Amino acid sequence: MKKPCAFTNQPLLDHSKGSLNSMKKILSDSYVLTAKRRLEKFGIKVKKEDFELSVLLHDIGKAGEFYQTQFDDECNSSRTPSFIYHEIGSAIFFYKNIEDKKLKLLIALAELNHLNTIRSISQLNPNSFPKKFDLGMIRLKRFGKIVLEEIGMENFTIEDYTFDDYHEMMNDLVKENGAYLKLYSLFLAPIIVGDNLDSSLARGLNERRRFIHVLEKEVNSLDSPSV
Repeated sequence: MKKPCAFTNQPLLDHSKGSLNSMKKILSDSYVLTAKRRLEKFGIKVKKEDFELSVLLHDIGKAGEFYQTQFDDECNSSRTPSFIYHEIGSAIFFYKNIEDKKLKLLIALAELNHLNTIRSISQLNPNSFPKKFDLGMIRLKRFGKIVLEEIGMENFTIEDYTFDDYHEMMNDLVKENGAYLKLYSLFLAPIIVGDNLDSSLARGLNERRRFIHVLEKEVNSLDSPSV
């Protein structure tokens, strides 16, 4: 067990792989085919691997130096750790690494919304960080590189991001008003399911109850009218 950590006694690498494996057990081929058809209506070409990657690295923002100071080298922590705003680092990472503009915005939106910390894109101001935000939250290079190397994805770049990176991504999201953006939920659902299922297995009864509630919500949302 070693840094970077996703939670107390849980390495980020383990959580990343566990989330993907959990998602694979329930993400059907029909879901992927339906999602691909809906995205193709807007000229967005995707592969199953795009969904898998968005789950595998959904918590890469937790590699931020600010968060990792809460743990020793064995992922022990003297208090309940906080990962507030880690979604921002995850979103910037995908925004910087995906070439297709529409796809990068969809996955960035999914990453921004995968926890309740950020309930709506409207809560974020492109011209300033959220309250109590620390730049160390998006300093991802030191620990994020470890994760990428361990899973064999050295072709992705990960940096110590800056306000300029945040501003660029948020400005793009705010300016874009295409109807296709509603389809970010096609990426969000697998992320939430994989994330919460792995967390429920690793962190006990309260997390299992939370997962059941979230899963019910996500399954119901998939039955909502499509774009």
